[in-house]
Amino acid sequence: MTRRIFMALFLMLLTIEACPYGKLSPWLRFALHDKAVDCAHNRAALRGGDRDLRATVFVRVNNETEADAAFASNDCRVFDRQGNICIVSAPLANIERLAMLPCISRIEANVSSNLTMDTTATVVKANHVYDGRDLPQAYTGKGVVLGIMDVGFDLSHPNFFDSSATDYRIGAFWDQLDRDTIGSEFPVGRDYVGYETVLAKKHSTDGLIQTHATHTLGIAAGSGYDSPYRGMAFDSDICAVNNAVSSDIVLIDSADLYKYTTAVDALGFKYIFDYAERQGKPCVASFSEGYTVGLDSEDSLFCDYLNALTGPGRIIIASAGNESVKYSYMAKPAGNQEAGTFVNSGGKTSYLLAQSDAPFKLRFKVYNSDYQEFVYDSRDAALDSMAVYITADTLSVISYRYPSSFAEGDTVYYIMVTTPFDQNGRMPLAVIAEGENANVAVRTFSSSYFVNGQADGRWADAEISHNVHAPACFPGIIAVGSTIHRTGFTNYLGEYRDYRQQGRNDGVWSVYSSVGPTMDGRIKPDVSAPGNNIISSYSSYYIEANPNAGDVRSDVEHFDFGGRTYAWNANTGTSMATPVVAGAVALWLQANPNLTPEDVMNVISKTSRRPEDGLDYPNCKYGYGEIDVYRGLLEVLGISGIEGVDGKMAGNLKAELTHNGTLKLQFDGMLSSSVMVTLYNLSGKKIWQSNIGALSKHEDSSAFEMSVPTLPEGVYLLSVSGSNADGSILIRKTK
Repeated sequence: MTRRIFMALFLMLLTIEACPYGKLSPWLRFALHDKAVDCAHNRAALRGGDRDLRATVFVRVNNETEADAAFASNDCRVFDRQGNICIVSAPLANIERLAMLPCISRIEANVSSNLTMDTTATVVKANHVYDGRDLPQAYTGKGVVLGIMDVGFDLSHPNFFDSSATDYRIGAFWDQLDRDTIGSEFPVGRDYVGYETVLAKKHSTDGLIQTHATHTLGIAAGSGYDSPYRGMAFDSDICAVNNAVSSDIVLIDSADLYKYTTAVDALGFKYIFDYAERQGKPCVASFSEGYTVGLDSEDSLFCDYLNALTGPGRIIIASAGNESVKYSYMAKPAGNQEAGTFVNSGGKTSYLLAQSDAPFKLRFKVYNSDYQEFVYDSRDAALDSMAVYITADTLSVISYRYPSSFAEGDTVYYIMVTTPFDQNGRMPLAVIAEGENANVAVRTFSSSYFVNGQADGRWADAEISHNVHAPACFPGIIAVGSTIHRTGFTNYLGEYRDYRQQGRNDGVWSVYSSVGPTMDGRIKPDVSAPGNNIISSYSSYYIEANPNAGDVRSDVEHFDFGGRTYAWNANTGTSMATPVVAGAVALWLQANPNLTPEDVMNVISKTSRRPEDGLDYPNCKYGYGEIDVYRGLLEVLGISGIEGVDGKMAGNLKAELTHNGTLKLQFDGMLSSSVMVTLYNLSGKKIWQSNIGALSKHEDSSAFEMSVPTLPEGVYLLSVSGSNADGSILIRKTK
């Protein structure tokens, strides 16, 4: 029989003053636990010496006046308010005291996020919208702010100038890792405002170890200086925020670790939107990061805050994540006695979340060893408290239990399982959920993951689902998945690198791209875009500091600019797909600066390409499908509902409507049958139609000229229909 030792010391420390832990998000509870354990062992609190640790948190208040007094008396600083949600810097030691106050109903924070263009514009049909000849105007992102929050900026890359490398385009930059904080109005770092000031910064603080942002910003808004690798909204104004991710921890003072939370990320989005408001321009913010969301609404304040920030001309696009390469979710429905799998972490601790509507047990069994089994009984953990257990052979389990926020009657369990050995498969650790009457869901988070059937074929119940990252999984945030088109590339050394995935590679789902549903059953992602082997800018400072790094071998070209060596690099992930969608939305905002997130989703739902037949759309792989910039623009302009025209762009056709009433058509290749040509005005009225007959009788069956009725100056929709010519384009008649 397994021997369990209850560690009363930990519970005593964490129930001082009867703190209502139900008001705190799980991450904050563990932060307080870590601090308490360190203090219990007479060590300096969390490696911070005797310095006071501060955390940046969301706080929902019930009474603003009383809350302001509480903040003042507890050494808190309020950085922003959106309705009844505040972003506050607070001493970690005072969090429990704040939670006890009736004027405060919830305090949340979570760990900072992790990191999740030549042919791309063609694939998503953006090239056509850049051609002002065939549209009411050219749509290039001009007059729109493209905001991006990421890590690893090379601010000097010529991709962030205009195409002639004359005019610089990044107007403001907040480096949250900057240690020059004197006079800064932010909880971390400082900002740089004005083109010359930003350019003089050269690179973000993490620019020698990160380059992700240089690539994603190039996809969204790069000018493509002297290359075919132009970004989606290459004329947009740019505002950038360099936040902190888990791999930036080496650059953060240990006393500041709790300052870098989701609340600081939220302030980053606000910084971008505030800049756009000062410029009087609409804005779309791109975020190619995310973190594993829990089983419950532990990030409800983050979600509510972002929804308060967004609105007309203020859109957030976020990556769904690259989590479908591993199992992270297991369900045991009521009526089944048990369900199991194996848990790995690469270290000695695995992190699990469990949710259930009835009592259940988790059985932990170590294979290939003499370690005893440990059975965790959900009834042993009191509601809104922490319990710590250690077995005779030092396997330990720490658990928090709290009521579910969105599933009435359910309870959530936040569980850490620690062993004396690394949980990497050499000593497989099975986790089996038991309880015939309980609906139990178990998921991993942090670095943990499930492995089916590792040492026992019975335990193979984990599945690839429910793995869309936050904040992409939030309502109101547009979540982006990835599709594959380019299967490889030749690097600057002349080596071809083949990255084709098993199965289809013709614009279908990328096998790593995270899938839904969300934990509360909503369909995510919302839309998809090309994410495999996307070529964009890379940081010269990173290359200089890491010349032998493996990712440098994905550089497709090195070139000189201003005495430095810069690069174009191929990269893969939903991180690359996200700025494609952000750039597309920037083009739509140029056409209608008042688009809301709901408007954008409506356009996406009506106009996206459906990569696979036989699926219902939206679905949890593609959302509504792969974004189609051209069809989306027709919808935004209000000319997509013409009867008989489906919005498909006629990519094999060039057309010109001359001032003297001649319609010139140039097809890409010879046509094999007759083609019906129809001309509409933008109200949808058919004004002319003609059939190009026996094409084989013409000497040149790819170019045609026809007379059309006298038409006023303006824009018209031309539709062609035939065996190998089908679709529409916008054309303009000028004087």
